[in-house]
Amino acid sequence: MTRRRALLAILCFVLAAVLFAAAVVLTSREAPAPAPAPTPAASSAAPAPTPTATPAPEETPWPSPDGGGLPLDSVIVTPAREAYESGSMRLIIPKLEIDIPILDGTSESTLLQGEGLYDYAQLPQETGGNVSIAGHRNWVRNGQITDDVPFYYLHLLGAGDTLYLVYEDMIYQYVWDKTSIIESDGWSVIYPQGFSCLTLTTCTPIGVADHRYVVRARQVDSFPYRDDYDYPAWLNIGTVNPSPIPTEEVTP
Repeated sequence: MTRRRALLAILCFVLAAVLFAAAVVLTSREAPAPAPAPTPAASSAAPAPTPTATPAPEETPWPSPDGGGLPLDSVIVTPAREAYESGSMRLIIPKLEIDIPILDGTSESTLLQGEGLYDYAQLPQETGGNVSIAGHRNWVRNGQITDDVPFYYLHLLGAGDTLYLVYEDMIYQYVWDKTSIIESDGWSVIYPQGFSCLTLTTCTPIGVADHRYVVRARQVDSFPYRDDYDYPAWLNIGTVNPSPIPTEEVTP
């Protein structure tokens, strides 16, 4: 009996040793490294482009003044003016829907037919020339003032508005510079001005006509005539003379 108990005790001891050894092995084994967290797949869509501001249209510079050697304090008659043939030049003002021939001279009989070139004007191809043109502001029919003449709405022209002369297979581009009201006997506006320009004169106030309304535009370009040219009505160029346009009541 004693021997049997001793054998049982040995077996229990051996079993306990085996269990202890297993526990040691299990606790000494390294824990597995955690699986890496999945990374989101890169988007296949291209990144949105950064919006860019639309650049403002570049302003056209005014050409440098060039008087062409013409006198600035008197009227003159040039050979080109003497050779002018009535109706051979056209005046185009897109904003006012004007496209008219320019007649030779400013006599009353001529101006009853249309707009005329001053006897002391220069032609657009003459450097420093002042292409000065006169025209009536209105008609009177049955005692009523009418607006069916080209120069009636000259007061609507302002900064950036373009005017054109078409002459001898060339297009001359002008941009409004100044509007003024002068005495009826003021002639300095048709003198050469020290730069190539276009001057339009008419009567004011409408129905009274004791003063003259003057629109001055500067030549900014010239190029060969093209049938398909669209005559832009405005040019981003500002104005050389920022003086306000004279106001007047204009009612047909």
